[in-house]
Amino acid sequence: MKIILFFTYGISLFDWKNTGLLNREVKFYEELYKKYNISVTFVTFGDNTDLKIVENKEFIKVVPLYSLIKYDNNKFIRLIRSLVCYLKLSQIINEADVLKTNQLLGSWIAIFSKIKYKKPLIVRTGYDLFTFSRKNKKANYKVLIYKQLTKLALKFADIYLISSNTDKEFLSKLYPKYKNKLKVRFNWVEIIKNKEFELRHKHKIISVGRLEKQKNYELLINKLEDSTFVLDIYGDGTEKDNLFELSQHKNVKLNIFNPISNEDLLIELTSYRVFISSSTFEGNPKAILEAMAAGGVVIAKNNLNISEIIENNSNGILYEENEKLSEIIENILSNKDDWIRISNNAIKAIKENNLLENIIKDEYSDLNKLYYS
Repeated sequence: MKIILFFTYGISLFDWKNTGLLNREVKFYEELYKKYNISVTFVTFGDNTDLKIVENKEFIKVVPLYSLIKYDNNKFIRLIRSLVCYLKLSQIINEADVLKTNQLLGSWIAIFSKIKYKKPLIVRTGYDLFTFSRKNKKANYKVLIYKQLTKLALKFADIYLISSNTDKEFLSKLYPKYKNKLKVRFNWVEIIKNKEFELRHKHKIISVGRLEKQKNYELLINKLEDSTFVLDIYGDGTEKDNLFELSQHKNVKLNIFNPISNEDLLIELTSYRVFISSSTFEGNPKAILEAMAAGGVVIAKNNLNISEIIENNSNGILYEENEKLSEIIENILSNKDDWIRISNNAIKAIKENNLLENIIKDEYSDLNKLYYS
């Protein structure tokens, strides 16, 4: 079987490499090929540079769109060209059995390809773009566009993948006509060799994510004011300077590290007893899942999607905005018995819901259903 994966709008293999995601993302399709002989064509928003990034992978073909159409510095012109670029892909689309998107943003290319070439389509969403745009207080016209794009994708997709039951419930109510197309597919993570309690940092806590308003790191720094903890954040974004300034004002020891490869991050996570999340809203966050797989105790701000993953005081800890976060962290860092209990439950939850081998089986089931339909 041959599938085409349409990358998220504006994203290239070069971007995957620079953000440390490349090996993780490629591994999924490598396992799909090994177990079920399914090959993939990556349609990326890169140029010929992308052709050199995953060389010697017989199961992957790379088609960078900007090797077929002209890149323009004007983002509006780029968007217009993306609406018709599927016409340049006729040969590879005709050879494919199933089309798939990596996110909703950019899915119009796959949708138009499905309409013209009559191929089955899986639309995958790691988070609900419409919901995120509202909560991020995007301009009204963008919120409207994302709502209509969601409806368009649901209309033409044969299967529409979401990463949480919260998103499924929301979309089922918003567009009940298409609820039978919705399937929940959690993100996958790997479990690696963990470190014991004593071998992990006693006073350091870790967080991973983009340095943007959604991640709510200002709340976290305010909550840690004058504490003895060291906060290590792996990520980059527009709020970096503001967070350093706030940490100095609040007397919080803050380290911010540039993103590293997923493999290195997994190893780093095993050195911490506590992973902290302050996000206002999330989808099915890989960082939290990876922290649980690494045996860390996740302390996360309570919200609907997070509460699907974490059962409070069982496989992690949920906190409310008005609670004293420093006391919660101190209790976990110093209480070995509680830490071991929660850590073991976290790993158990990951084994039940998020192992790569199980997610691969679900992927094959979806593809097989469309291939033989």
